Amino acid sequence: MRNLKQYPTIFCLLICAFLSAQNNYTSEIDQLLEKYQSADAPGFSVKIISGKESIYAKDFGLANLDYDIKNSDATIFSLASIGKQFTASAIWVLVKEGKIRLEDDIRKYLPEFPEYQQPIKIKHLLNHTSGIRNYHALMSLSGFDYDKTYYDNNTVFELTCKQKGLCNLPGEKVAYSNTNYTLLAILIERISGQNLNEFLKAHILNPLQMDATFVRVENGKTIKNKAVGYQKQNNEFVYSSSNQLSYGAGSMGSSIKDMTIWMQMLNEQILEFKPLSQFLKTTEILNNGEKAKYARGIMIDNYKGNIVASHGGYGFGGSTQLITIAEKQLGIIVLTNLQSIDAPSIAYQILDILLSDENNNVVVTKEDEVFKQVALDKYTGDYKEINSDMTIRIFVENDTLKSEGSIGRNAASLIPFAKNKFHRKNSQHVKYDFTPASSHDMVIMFGGTPFYFKRATLIDSETVNNNDFVGSYFSEEMDVTYRFFVADNVFKLSYKNNENIPLNPILLDAFGNNSRTLYHFTRDEEGHVVGMVLYSEGTIKDIFFKKEDEN
Repeated sequence: MRNLKQYPTIFCLLICAFLSAQNNYTSEIDQLLEKYQSADAPGFSVKIISGKESIYAKDFGLANLDYDIKNSDATIFSLASIGKQFTASAIWVLVKEGKIRLEDDIRKYLPEFPEYQQPIKIKHLLNHTSGIRNYHALMSLSGFDYDKTYYDNNTVFELTCKQKGLCNLPGEKVAYSNTNYTLLAILIERISGQNLNEFLKAHILNPLQMDATFVRVENGKTIKNKAVGYQKQNNEFVYSSSNQLSYGAGSMGSSIKDMTIWMQMLNEQILEFKPLSQFLKTTEILNNGEKAKYARGIMIDNYKGNIVASHGGYGFGGSTQLITIAEKQLGIIVLTNLQSIDAPSIAYQILDILLSDENNNVVVTKEDEVFKQVALDKYTGDYKEINSDMTIRIFVENDTLKSEGSIGRNAASLIPFAKNKFHRKNSQHVKYDFTPASSHDMVIMFGGTPFYFKRATLIDSETVNNNDFVGSYFSEEMDVTYRFFVADNVFKLSYKNNENIPLNPILLDAFGNNSRTLYHFTRDEEGHVVGMVLYSEGTIKDIFFKKEDEN
């Protein structure tokens, strides 16, 4: 090997070039994050690694407003749904020890669980293809009071065992549901005889020296350096007083310092845990032969020609985003303690800056030119999310395909990148796939998590007689009564702990609340309304409510 001392000029030039590039993206990232900087408000922490080196690390805002404690790399943030990959790691340990198989029917370990048309296997829980309804949505739809009523994993399990249906056949498609990972936590604890925190500490966290990382399995325990999560309401910062204790899908805490180790593990830099990294990033084949993009607690996606392993999280008081690219040995982690700070957006904008030099050298191919000439009109029209009221209007403006959602604020420009596939102009991790399929007409992917849509004929509200649907409807499965009524010429819904929800007509005999819930009324042969079927969040369908007699 040649001695670099023989070439001092070349060596210095290389070092200077590296430092110049580093200073360039550092200033760009600083400029990007400048708008979030506030000395007297909640904030976030950011860390970027290249190999085992930290190439950018900064902390913004306060971890605790009461005591003016600043965020730092030692601050304990809520990981939210990033915690799923730790639960999946515990499954890896049990598989490695020969105590379970991914092909096992979950009823082998959870015999109380309902027996459906096809068995749900452990692998289906890991990649969200089980079809099991999301417990958060079920609880909200039944009128659960999150602020006043206690619930834990046992509550979730009991609720799940009462469900009479699934949203899809196991292995049919990815339908993100937190219930999957709560069930995995229960399964892990039954087999191991330890709670999830103890099990992870012994087999994963302690060996990795992630001393600040934990699963919250009990309330009231003092946690040093913990950030308080805040929302901004009426120009004031408020925090949650909820005492819920459901974990497996989330309810984990960690620091930027610890998550740096975790990113190195995901990038296969820690030899002992390389098999774990590979396990977490392994994707299954769906029933239709396609490969799922959700692996095991991690989303796998192609972003600007790079295979990205990522996951975000969102909850009261904060959001999170983790991105790793093993081939480039890159890692980005963003943890926030203010709900309005968009961690995924920040992380992907940082990634864009880091990849900008590559993007500037992209050669336009003949295939790219063909995409520019694609006929856009065939994609236009109204689409409705399956098992939800969310609608998307796809239209052409100034020779550009655009997407405007019923929940979103502004129309987004779409850029073609493959046959029948587009991404948002300024958010390439958000992709639209119009490839024809029997079950759907469009799939929107957010970093690997799919949302399925069908073309829809939306109804004109002027043609709807809201009085046809007035009345009380009871669900035995949910043990709740919904009351539909008209007030001030507006069709509304009230049920336990939820009053005067305005509803809008979406389809024939179907209304939505503009929050991913659809109320589809049913009629008898004579045309009289006799019931209502509830759909929500893409993961809940066919919950029947019978119309009660007016007498």
